[in-house]
This record gives sequence, structure tokens and C-alpha cells, in this order.
Amino acid sequence: MISPTAESALYSPFSSTRKGLNLTTLAQALADARSEEDVKDAYITALGLRGVSKNLVDIQTQEVWFEAKAVSTPPIVMFAQLMFYVRSARKRGEAIPAFLAVIDRDKAAIMPTEQALPLLDDKNIVWPKSGSGADRELGAQIAPYVQTHIVEYVIAHDEQAFIRAVKNAIRERRIIRTPITPDNLRQVFDRWVAMIGEELGVKEQADYAVLFFADIMHDGQREAIKGPAGARLLFSGEKPVFILGSEQYELANDRGYRNFWAIYHRPPEQRHRHYLLERRDSLLPVDEQKFKGAYYTPLQIVDKAYDQLRAALSENWQDRYLVWDMCAGVGNLEAKHSNLRNVFMSTLDPADVTIMKSNPAFAGAEIFQYDYLNDDVTDFGEIDYDLSGKVPMALRQAIVDAREGKPSAKPILILINPPYGEAANSIGNAGKTGIATTRISHGMSGLGYAARELFVQFLHRILHELPRAKLAMFSTLKYINAPNFEEFRKQWGAKYLDGFIVHSKAFDTLKGNFPVGFLVWNLAKHEPTRIIQTIALDRSGKIVGEKSFFDFPNNRLLNEWLPRSRKNRVEAVPLTNAITPIGKTAGIRNRHWSDGAIAHFLCNGTDLQNSGTMTAIFSSVHSIGHAGGYFIRPDNLAKAAVIFTVRMVIPHTWQNHNDQFLQPSNELPDEFKSDCLVWMLFAGKNLTAGADGLHWNGLNWSLVNHFIPFTESQVGAKGRFESDFMVRYMAGIEFSTEAGAVIDEGRKLWARFHATSFPRKIRDEYKLGRPDAGWYQIRRALEAYANIELTDFDPFKAAYAALTAKLRPQVYKLGFLPE
Repeated sequence: MISPTAESALYSPFSSTRKGLNLTTLAQALADARSEEDVKDAYITALGLRGVSKNLVDIQTQEVWFEAKAVSTPPIVMFAQLMFYVRSARKRGEAIPAFLAVIDRDKAAIMPTEQALPLLDDKNIVWPKSGSGADRELGAQIAPYVQTHIVEYVIAHDEQAFIRAVKNAIRERRIIRTPITPDNLRQVFDRWVAMIGEELGVKEQADYAVLFFADIMHDGQREAIKGPAGARLLFSGEKPVFILGSEQYELANDRGYRNFWAIYHRPPEQRHRHYLLERRDSLLPVDEQKFKGAYYTPLQIVDKAYDQLRAALSENWQDRYLVWDMCAGVGNLEAKHSNLRNVFMSTLDPADVTIMKSNPAFAGAEIFQYDYLNDDVTDFGEIDYDLSGKVPMALRQAIVDAREGKPSAKPILILINPPYGEAANSIGNAGKTGIATTRISHGMSGLGYAARELFVQFLHRILHELPRAKLAMFSTLKYINAPNFEEFRKQWGAKYLDGFIVHSKAFDTLKGNFPVGFLVWNLAKHEPTRIIQTIALDRSGKIVGEKSFFDFPNNRLLNEWLPRSRKNRVEAVPLTNAITPIGKTAGIRNRHWSDGAIAHFLCNGTDLQNSGTMTAIFSSVHSIGHAGGYFIRPDNLAKAAVIFTVRMVIPHTWQNHNDQFLQPSNELPDEFKSDCLVWMLFAGKNLTAGADGLHWNGLNWSLVNHFIPFTESQVGAKGRFESDFMVRYMAGIEFSTEAGAVIDEGRKLWARFHATSFPRKIRDEYKLGRPDAGWYQIRRALEAYANIELTDFDPFKAAYAALTAKLRPQVYKLGFLPE
């Protein structure tokens, strides 16, 4: 380890008092830091960093990447995690900074990235599946490469030396540029047109490719290949001048030129140059509007998919693999391919075939109409290409060769973004007629619910037809961990290679807020994967983190933790809300009560996408006819409160959309259970109520509320509560400080409700004719009366937020969700 000469930190631009401003030193700011975010912000301020992003890399600038920790951590471990991210970025052809730095509250260290690059070629290093998996073992493996190049600083003594070192590194503005290869040629060309070509005023679009090759085959001083494509690049001072025939092109603005060549390295390596030149005729600027169709994949996301394929399949994959996209649409996924003679594109709609064939961007590709879920499938589920005669002979032969494992066979990559259609039952529904009844679906009877999904039907045929292929697919994540797909996963078993998830908002035609996965699989290797680790991208394609998906057996899921009670013959009024009966009387499955029940628990689905909308408790049955409901009895109330709280306390995001709730893996502390009880009682989805005069099925119905945590005298009620169950249940329970605060603030609101004389409109709307009104009625009535008498909910909200903050990390700690 190289240590710098300790410097006095008496003077610092961050420690002077000027015009009344007290600016602390970096060391002082770190001493006051309470979290990793505080540590990051302290360094960002002290270093004056600009253009900062905080994503997968903790602090990312163009010149330096920082790994940050809230606690003191060995620098070599932090550098190991940074090198994981450098390795990933390099495999994807992304820009890499010239310097790497690691920081915590005590110390910092920096090193030139180029000194560490040789370790990426060491095949003996065992890399983890994610950056968070970098540990001391990985640190020991990389130490021989980087240890002598690390300069470490103790902030208490070397603050100014570190600040100066980082600022000098930024001032050097050295960048490790991305090479131009056969695999990223199309992407580089499209970016060149956007940043450089459009500034040249070119008259013919075909000339872009000629000028592009003149530019990349020049190192800024001399041509690597003389007149590589019929054009030449000269320089007038530092300004580039392009010569094509009698035309001379100069840049209207050279900013894009400078930025482009700060990202990419030129000329390409010697071994790639002639191959790249042979691809010239396939390059035309991509008009994104030409690719917008029913299942349009934005081209910035296609870019990321090709980066991912390069990372998963290694360099030159576009030359080595034959590609078949049997859901090609109008060709989005092939828009970035640089070797279209290796590409087969088929689609259901003949009109899309016409569009693709007329698009010069696909010159050289084999394009044909094909209904993959119906064509060439026999009555016995076998594949017979002679039935339709549509599959090109070259593709047929490649499939046969690959299946037989011939040494000369080219590997096949299936690259698809299939439709995400789902039938409501085994024979399809009115809105999606025929979804489940394709010819290929006839052989999927053993897959249950999964057979209704169109993309699973594609996978079923692919597994049967192309068992040795690689598969790269955009899709929802249902097949990874959804309970209804357990039988499918038993047959799937492909080896996971790599992948990313992207926010569904990136796709214009998709509604909702969920992840779309682009996952790469090796079908030839049967290695079922229980943990799928991915990179997470936002809608623009920017990396925002990592995300793991877990495949747990269905008997581990939380919905198996609470046994269901049998219904009896006592009729109950089906509700759509706390006090609103359903409007129909026919076709309702939930219309009977259960012995000893005190509430009905709506608890549908086992994942976070359902938790917010399908979790609630009622004083009668909920009207939805599904198996997701439970009856709450005194003997299962504790479990019901835990399940309710666990499902509701974690907010839904697009990334955790598919996460499955699990049975607890650790013993539940009594305090956690009592905290959950209080959280449930004062939750917005506690829809228990006391009400008379509900009309349904020609009868009048009443609701009895068993979920009042106070006595009549505690809240000043003017009448007797029909049930005192909850008061008796809570007697003797010792509540935590946070839960106690919620109970106290809730009691004040309950008392205010009973002290308020509401007008008839509010009393009628919320059925306030009984003393045993529930939390839903109390909140809504006070809010509705706010224009007359404003109720201050803020103290209650603050107490409830504190209890929420306490419970959230315990959901992971106790095993209800995997960390």
C-alpha cells in the first residue's frame, strides 16, 4: 500500500467562516454522517463533483467512479466491488472512467483504472453474480494486480491531499475509450449519425456510411486504411474535413465530434477492420418511426439488449450465431444487428413482412411470414416444416445440424419480444379469443395456468424444437417466480446466463408499473436457477441498481401460513367496500360466514403487485369470488395481523412488483406481533365497520364491529359498543413505544369523532347510526367535516410513520421477503 505524505489540514475551503456561513471540513461532515447517503453527500460537496449520478456505482462521474461505505471497510474489498462494475461495463462496451476511488467515514483511496485492467483477463478469478457479492475473498484475488497502485488517505490527516488528488484526476480528463467491434458496429454507427453525421449537411443518406468509415479508420493523425470507403478525412488545424468525390463536408458544430471521440477508440483493432468494411452496405440511418408497432421495443432499450448479448455471449457473437426472431413485428430487435446475413425474421402479420422487406436497414436478412404457435405443428405436437413450407431451407438445415450437434453447426440464438397475452381460462376469453387454443398449446396440459400465457407457449415450442439454442427474451417475470408457473419451471430448467430488467414505462404500449426482463438463457444446459440476478434500468436505459429474483416452492409462500376456515350456512352481505354491498345478487361465491369469525380478510395474490390493492379486512364477506380470502377468528388473529401488515407495510415499486411474500424464516418476537396488530388496526385498509341499514338481496343488513381497541368511556361514546372483543384481546399485551404512540394518537381521533355532531349528509353517507363505528368511518367522517371543523391528523400520521419505519426492515430480517 502506498501512503502519501501526511499534510496539514489546517486550511480548507470547507472550514472557513465567511459572511456568517459556517462551512465544515470533510472530516467534520463525515463525523456527523449517520448513513451511507450522508457519507456520499459529504464527499460530493468537499470534492465539488459535477455531473454526479448515484446508481449502481455509488458516485459516478465521467472521470471517477466511487464506491462508498457508511462504516470503515478494507479498501481492497471496496475496490473489488468497483472492479465488478468495471468488468460489467467493459463487457457491455460502456465507457469506463480513468480513475477509481473508494471512500468511507475514515479513509479514502484512489487508483488509475488502467492499472487494474489486466486482472479482467485472468480466467482464474471467480467473480460473484452481483456487485454486492464482492467480499474479502474477491479482494484477495485482485490484490496482486492493484495493491501496489492504490494510494490511501486517512481523512483526519490527509483530507486536503485526497481532495487535490481527485481534482487532479478530474483535470486530466483521461478516459478509457470503448473499442469499435463487429458486435457494436450498428450501435456506434447510429450514435455517429446522431452526434456527427447530422452536423455535416449530407445530401444522400447512403453517404453516411461512407463518411463514417472514413472517420473510424483514421486515428486523428493518419489513415489506418487508405480511403477505406471512397471518402477521406483531412484536418484543417483541429477541425475535421470530409472529402467525398467532389463534395467537401465540414461540421456545423464540432461539439458532438469531440464528445463522440471521447467515448470511442479509433481505429478499430487490426483484426476487425476488413470485416467491418464488409458490413458497410448494411448501414443506413435508423428512422425510429419505422419501427413503431404493437409490441414496439424502444431502440435505446434494444441498444442495451445488444450490450447484454455481448456480455453474455462474448465478443463477435453476431458473426458466430444465427439469429431467429419469430416475433419480429417490424424488426425492432434486429435494428442494431451488424451482420444481417445471419438473421432470420418471421412474424404473424403479412403486412409486417412487407414493411420489413421494404426497409433497407434489413437488406441481407431472411424475412418470412410464419405463425409460430400454429404453423408446422402436427396433431401430435411434433414439428413438420413440410406442412407449411414457409421456413427457409437454410434455417431448417441449421436447426437440424444444431439438434444433431454437428461440429460444423452454427449456434442458434432465439431473440424475441413475444406478446404478453393471457387467456382468462383454458379455452380463451371473449377479448382474447384463441389465446389458449393454439396448436402448440394442445401439448401443454401438464403446465396448468402457465399454458394460458402466449409467451410461455413460445417457450414451450422453442424448448421442443431448439433444445441446444441460446434464448434472449423480453418478457414479464412471471415465469421466474410466480406461483402459477411452478409446474412450468420444473420443465424449464435452462441455465441463466445474464440479463437486465427495465421499467415497463419504457414501452409505450404497456400499462402498469412493473419490470420487463431481458434475460439470456442456455437451453442446452439443465441447471435450474433459484436466484436470478439482474441489472435494473430505468425507462431511458440508465442503470439504477441491481435486482434479484428468487424461485421458492409454493409451500414456502406466505398464503400457506394461515389455514383457511370452512364456510357455514349463515348468509352474510357481500361488500365492495367497508359499508357498500355489491350491486348484483347472482354469480357471487362469497356470501356465507364461518363459525367463530369476527372479520373477513381479503388477501389475494402472493406478491407485491397484489398487496396494495388486494389486502383489507371487512366486517362481512368481501364480494370478490376467489380463494384469496380468509376468515379471521380469535385463534388466528395474531397471524392475520402479521400477514396484513407485512403485505401492506412495504411500498410497491416497479422493481419489487414480482417479489413473493414468504413464511417467516425466524421466530417472531412478541413485540413484532403486537406492533403488527396496532399497525393493522389503524391502517387505511382496515375497513371493519359498525352499520345498520345496508340493503342487499331484498333484505336489510347490519354490521357488527369487533375491531374497536377502546372502551366506550375511553373515547366518550354515547352508546354501548356491541362487541368489546378487541379491548379484551389487547388486555395484558405490552406495547412498544412506537405502537403505544399510535394507540394514544388514535384514541384522540376516536374521541374527537364521538364528540362531533355530524350533519345528516355525512351521517347517512358513512352509516353513522351505531356507536361502534370503525376506523374507516371515523377517518372519512372527520375528513368530510373538515370545512366546518378541521381535524389535525398530523400527530397521528407522525406516530404511524414511526411505527411503519420500525416494521419495514423487520419484514426482510424475519424472512417475509428475501433480501
